[in-house]
Amino acid sequence: MRALVIDSADLTRKRLCTFLRDRGYDVDIADTGEEGVLRAQGFAPAVAFVAQQLPDIDGEQLIQPLTSLGVDTRVMVMADAVELDRAVHAMKHGAEYYFAKPLDFDHVAMILDGVESLQRSSREDAHSRRMDRRKSSRTPTIGESPQIVKVQRLVKLLAQNRTTPVLIMGESGSGKELVARSIHELSGISGPLVEINCASLSEALLESELFGHEKGAFTDAKVLKKGLFEIAAGGTIFFDELGEMPLAIQAKLLKVLDTNLFRRVGGTIDIRSDARFMAATNRDLPQLVREGKFREDLYYRINVLPIKLPSLRERGGDILLLADYYVRLVGESMGRSYMRLNSSVEELLCAYRWPGNVRELRNVIERALILAGSGPIAPDHLPADIRELHPVETGSAENGKLLPLWQVEEEHIRRVLCSTNNNHSRTASILGMSRSTLLARLKKLSPLS
Repeated sequence: MRALVIDSADLTRKRLCTFLRDRGYDVDIADTGEEGVLRAQGFAPAVAFVAQQLPDIDGEQLIQPLTSLGVDTRVMVMADAVELDRAVHAMKHGAEYYFAKPLDFDHVAMILDGVESLQRSSREDAHSRRMDRRKSSRTPTIGESPQIVKVQRLVKLLAQNRTTPVLIMGESGSGKELVARSIHELSGISGPLVEINCASLSEALLESELFGHEKGAFTDAKVLKKGLFEIAAGGTIFFDELGEMPLAIQAKLLKVLDTNLFRRVGGTIDIRSDARFMAATNRDLPQLVREGKFREDLYYRINVLPIKLPSLRERGGDILLLADYYVRLVGESMGRSYMRLNSSVEELLCAYRWPGNVRELRNVIERALILAGSGPIAPDHLPADIRELHPVETGSAENGKLLPLWQVEEEHIRRVLCSTNNNHSRTASILGMSRSTLLARLKKLSPLS
């Protein structure tokens, strides 16, 4: 948890910061009310200790701006002498408690115990509501970013239109198979979902797997074998790594899509297929078409309502949402559902570019849980390439070249989105712009490669 101390008295501030850090808080400090509000907007504290007497303002005037940050900040007022009327007034207007100086840290600890318990329950309730919403939608595309919300809408549309071919494009590890499974399950069809990896089989084996073969069709064909188009009757056949499919098989696949008919290898009878077609690829299909490696007619046949899965680095605050989900999911399987991420770990996760996308994030979380044992997850439990990552200096790129202003601004917007867990209101406040301006800027963000 995070705590902000706003006090110009050095001794009180030093003692309180030491006490809070010993309780496991990340602590930030400010000398004045103006500085305190600015720090709170970026730091998002769970608790703020505010001196009643500050150089520039009465501390009680900070209660409203601190409690309206949208992060459930609890404000503790510290006064040189407690005046009952002022204490009652402050607590009526949103203060959590009113302490007298010098602080009795046993008393402070008792109040914090209650605050921490309430905030923990609030977070767990919010998480349960999010999980219930996800379960009710039966979709694995967890997230609240505009990019993933668009994917969620397409998933529901394609589930309702059961005969439409489904093409899912995205980087390796971005969750293409999970999206295919979600569409299949949401569609309510009774048949199975069968999968085939187009890169793992030779042309001859791929044809036999898809269409089956008659007994005696070739040397090793000692019995009749049904193909996946028959096995998937009334269900879905999912082609993973479609871009690797040989051209000869592409031609036969196109015929099946156009006529719903196929023949087993060595057969003479047409067999009807009602299996739904779904495919996924991390390749650039239009480029493959231009290179003559993918049939143009097949591409246009399946490119009806394509789903383009965003990379994890494009999804802003979804990184922490997914990390929290996997901490709970994997933690429960290990009997440690209480595990949480601290702010230092969250900052490192947000700064990393995730070339392996969601698959990599899950593996990182599982590794961290194993290394943490029964203790808290710390930066030392992350892989070296994440742990040793240093934030890019403003205006400089990873290759040492200076960046144009528009790119610096985009990177900063993404970092702030991640730090606020994709909260648009808080992000707009930190960036010093209106929420409508922020939303307009988000629509114009360039995709990350």
